[in-house]
Amino acid sequence: MTTRAHKTDSRQIAGCLSTILLLLVTGLLCLAPAHANDTQNGTATGKLIVKYRQSDSAPGFITKSAGVFDRAKWRAKKRLIVSRQLSDSQELLTPYKGTGRSVNGQVPLPATLLTDNAADIEFVSPEYTRQALVFPDDPFFEGDPTSNQVDSVQGNQSYLYDGTYSAQAPGAWDITTGSESSVIAIVDTGVISSHPELIERSVPGLGFDFVSAGNQNDFTNANDGDGRDTDPSDPGDFCGSGPSSWHGTEVASVAGAQTNDAQGMAGIDWNARLLHARALGRCGGTDADIIDAVRWSAGIPVPGLPVNPTPAQVINLSIGGPTECTRAWQDVIDEVNNIGVNLVVAAGNEALNALRSSPANCANVITVASSDLHGGIGLIDMQNSLSPLDRTFSNYGLKVTVGAPGRNIVLATNEGFTDLDETGNGYITESGTSLSAAIVSGTVSLMHSLNPDLSSADVRAILQDSATPFAQAGECSTYYCGAGVLNMSRALAMTRDNSYNPDRNQERDIIEARAGQLPLNLETTDRLFGYRDIRYYRIDVPVDGTLTVTSSSEDNLYGYLLDADYGVLALDDDSAGAWQFRVANAVTAGTYYLAVERSRNRRQDGESNYSLFASLETDQPTPFTFTAIDDAPVNATITSNTIEITGLSSTALMIINGGFYSLNGAALTDEQATVSNGDEVTVAVLTAGVSQSRAAAELSVGAYTTTFSVTTSDAGVRIDRTIASSGGCTISAGGGDSVLLILLLMSLALLALRRRTTAAV
Repeated sequence: MTTRAHKTDSRQIAGCLSTILLLLVTGLLCLAPAHANDTQNGTATGKLIVKYRQSDSAPGFITKSAGVFDRAKWRAKKRLIVSRQLSDSQELLTPYKGTGRSVNGQVPLPATLLTDNAADIEFVSPEYTRQALVFPDDPFFEGDPTSNQVDSVQGNQSYLYDGTYSAQAPGAWDITTGSESSVIAIVDTGVISSHPELIERSVPGLGFDFVSAGNQNDFTNANDGDGRDTDPSDPGDFCGSGPSSWHGTEVASVAGAQTNDAQGMAGIDWNARLLHARALGRCGGTDADIIDAVRWSAGIPVPGLPVNPTPAQVINLSIGGPTECTRAWQDVIDEVNNIGVNLVVAAGNEALNALRSSPANCANVITVASSDLHGGIGLIDMQNSLSPLDRTFSNYGLKVTVGAPGRNIVLATNEGFTDLDETGNGYITESGTSLSAAIVSGTVSLMHSLNPDLSSADVRAILQDSATPFAQAGECSTYYCGAGVLNMSRALAMTRDNSYNPDRNQERDIIEARAGQLPLNLETTDRLFGYRDIRYYRIDVPVDGTLTVTSSSEDNLYGYLLDADYGVLALDDDSAGAWQFRVANAVTAGTYYLAVERSRNRRQDGESNYSLFASLETDQPTPFTFTAIDDAPVNATITSNTIEITGLSSTALMIINGGFYSLNGAALTDEQATVSNGDEVTVAVLTAGVSQSRAAAELSVGAYTTTFSVTTSDAGVRIDRTIASSGGCTISAGGGDSVLLILLLMSLALLALRRRTTAAV
């Protein structure tokens, strides 16, 4: 654009110039996000950036460029001096001292600056200071020492911006602070909607309460006097003598607290709306409730419930338990992935391999570990670390997609010990992979605000491609800890520029590169070099059957059987206390993997020799079926008809998924067993609690698999596994048949000690 000078009264020029500068400043502020910090952005320095006309930039047929003499003559006339050269045609200029009266240490710009000798000048622009648009003014963000709130919390949010291994949030916020069209679902304990950090951040109606009755009309676990309804408020999740965690509120505040409002803390996504799916009550929640909450949050219909009017693009699951990835979990994960919804899962807080925590060990989820500001995550056994400062909590391993800050995280909470304190909304600092996952969930939401068409695979690829590599001096590496530490700035830049590698999949690439072949029916020997080592093996299965892998070793080993997508089908640690593991599962023809690692104890480092034996059982009994049951009562233990096993040529391994069985009249269990001809088997499932909801158990005997299914006709939900939210409780099983329930509880008493689930990871 060409600016031409006109002879005009100086007062008119001054007035016009003032108006122009006002419009420029106003325009710059309007271009900033709605919550941008005006006090830190757009401050004039008193200097100018000038671009002199070049011969190829002048309009018309006759061109003229401003030479050195012309430039000097113009600067002298305007009483300007060169601060520094910016390019061949641009300079940074400063007014002479004495040009005008100083205002706040700055010399006012001459009023006629833009109007003389315009033929030599392409533009003159005031210079402004620029901050990261979103260095927000929330007191906790930088830790205002005069703030009583900060003093009480004794922390700040420097993990979002300070240092190489911080989350690098300000650079990301320069790109976007999010969009109200994005929705983050928090599947957790519910929400304290009155908290100042969340009061204006949620979707209309807040969300939904999925916590079912434990038994018919028993709302002890729900703790709100009823079952499923439209109110996801958190009434407290205290278990035994432990306090309520207010975990859902804490996680939600990390992902999307009210930001840049001069109070409290900053959330990751400033504008996304939060959807609260309450699925954890007192002592935790059941898989069925949690899975229904995940499906509903993604916009997938759930029988008997209203359709979610505000489906989420990202679902945060800061929960878990030490089991395999059940088929029920993998099914819902695949379902939400297929519609482009990302599931962000906390890796767990046991300082163990994330392969041991579900649903973090499922395929195609974003598994998040807690990183520290030194560029590492947990590889040190909490019981055997060298010093208290050396201790860590985060789960780790190749299953981890990315690490994110997880130590001393500022979050919103309530002071109520068991029940909500109406005047007790406040702040606290806590540590855990729950909070790391929430940081990543907020980041994924920001990514979706830039590109709503990102697939789940795209998001995982970007997070890994953009991650800051772990510190070389630490114990972490990509093989043991994952791709690195979340770098929000780089992730958002890659999303904006479409500059990432869409085929990035670190778990796949490393396993495929390092996995040795484990043949069937042939003993294989190998060794682990130290407590940090882990080995992968590929197993090719030619036909359907039951795949079993056993080990023999003088050291305590962990074994994990993985499917073709690296989800954990089965896991075992020192089976029967004999320094060996056994993992088995019914499989179809295809490729599977085995992971082997040693119990992590840095004080007992050294080589571990072991042998492995993989076998495929194809022997089948005479086919049998269980009669499906319709119109079953809710929250009840429903048993099948009893069948007698015949037709086996030898003993066979029996495995159940999604239910329990009784062998020859013994107590119900879900452990693997060996069966022979003449054995009698009865299957049991725990019914759900919504109209026409189906529960099913899959029983495999040798190479034969069949299903027992039950459909309910009432409301409420309960199935076999409980995942605790705070303090951790045990596996739970609701039932209407009191005899079977007693048998079940007795038979699972020992199991509960071993398979005790963890709270709010």
